[in-house]
Parts: sequence; C-alpha cells; structure tokens
Amino acid sequence: MSQSPVSHDAGRRAGPVILRFVLMLAVLSPAILFGTATYVLYQAEQVANGKPFCVQYANPTGGGRYTPVRSLWQLTFVAMHARYLGLGGSDSDQFSLPGVLVIDQAERADLWRWSWSSLGWHRLTEGVRKGLRLEPVCAPHVNYGDDLPVV
Repeated sequence: MSQSPVSHDAGRRAGPVILRFVLMLAVLSPAILFGTATYVLYQAEQVANGKPFCVQYANPTGGGRYTPVRSLWQLTFVAMHARYLGLGGSDSDQFSLPGVLVIDQAERADLWRWSWSSLGWHRLTEGVRKGLRLEPVCAPHVNYGDDLPVV
C-alpha cells in the first residue's frame, strides 16, 4: 500500500490555515475596494482644485454611454472600467472610458479620463472629446465627495 506524500498531521493543520486566509480576505477586500474608491475621489478633488466637479462612469447596463456616480462603490475598479458598447455604424459607440471627471459647468467643462494603469486623471483634449462624442451627464458641484454614500 502506497503512502500519501502529505502527512496526516499536515492535513489537519491545513483547515485552520485556510479558514484564516478566507477570513483575512473577507476583512481586507472591502478595505481594498473602498480604499481605491477614496483614492479616485481624492485625485478628482486635487484635479478640480476647488472648482465644482462630478464623476460619471461607463454605464453597466448599456442604456446610455455614461451615468453619474452616485456612491463610492461606483468608483471602485469593480464598477468603474471600460465597457464595449456596440459594433459598427455611425451611431454605435465602440467603447467607453472607465470614468470621466467633469470640472465646472456645461460647455465650459473640462473633461478628464481615469486611468487605472497610471492611477490618475488625464485631461481630454477638445479633439478627443469631440471624436468620442463625449458630453457631461452629471451635475458638478462643490463638495461632491461629501454627498456620496458608501453603496
């Protein structure tokens, strides 16, 4: 009869180790998610530099290209990422940006795109903005982040 390469004692110790690992993930995952959301919001406040601002993100349902961020959850990497919305045709949107920062009001608004690779906001030029047919759908205001619930 062949003997197992894993000792009986090692098998008994694996259970508590796995349990501790699962508990650690359960505790750290929300902290990591909302830590990234807080960082995205902090970076937006730095870029806005006291001006009214808001953030919109790629619509998960595809109903429109973007929807205003209404909670910190929507600023996490789980919710805020690029989406592919359609194929071909002049009215079809090929892709969306993960998040768009809108600073100031209406046609004067500065638009910035979020980049997860550089963990920062990057200004969109007028040409890129027109090429993407990108318009603000959120209403900028001062202290934007103070009004956002967690979920």
